[in-house]
Amino acid sequence: MSLDMTIERGRGMTYSNDRWTVYEHGTYPDGSVLAGQNYRGWVEDFETLEEAVKAYPDAQVLEGTTYQPPCLSHLPEGHE
Repeated sequence: MSLDMTIERGRGMTYSNDRWTVYEHGTYPDGSVLAGQNYRGWVEDFETLEEAVKAYPDAQVLEGTTYQPPCLSHLPEGHE
């Protein structure tokens, strides 16, 4: 799986913070219940943007968030 990386404020379904967070992005592989959907995984948090950019110079810095809730409509009832 080829992954791109972003640096953005920490935001997700169950959390929100002011730390600069590095995420990796790709697509869930075949065999996953989320196969074909976008993947975003936490890599590391930093107090400052400068620290994050120094550690991950190739990551794209974003002002917004890349968080997207997963689509679970294909799962059996009661698992959403």
